Amino acid sequence: MSINKISKNIPATHDSLSPSETPNRRGTLTKLFVISAIGIGLSFFSNSKLVANAMADKVGQDSLKPQVIVGSVHKSLEQFSLTSEQGMQYHISDPSNILDDLAKKRGVVDSFYTLNRVRVKAIISKAGNYGHMGFYERQINIVGIADS
Repeated sequence: MSINKISKNIPATHDSLSPSETPNRRGTLTKLFVISAIGIGLSFFSNSKLVANAMADKVGQDSLKPQVIVGSVHKSLEQFSLTSEQGMQYHISDPSNILDDLAKKRGVVDSFYTLNRVRVKAIISKAGNYGHMGFYERQINIVGIADS
């Protein structure tokens, strides 16, 4: 058997192929581009969220002081929210069940209810994603009922 016959039976390697003949080159470059674009997009969104949080900290320096908020409360299976008179919506955190006690005083017997003209003392959170599926930009922690 001659050397020419042997070399014809050996398959060519990728090193011996020209760049245009490399299998799956276009697919590989496309995948690399998509992965790079996703990485850049994710870093952009995470940076914008950090900037928004930093701005929220500077805007609400007194946010740890309870504030009086007036509005209507809605409690259902996946929602516990307050809509203020100005139209702002907040997710409610009420670990002491202050609003449930107020609902009972107003004659509500169901565990799901709507209360109108509620004045609460609450601490407003920083901007974020609160409540069911992160629907609300801010959350309020109820600390008491404000006097009328």
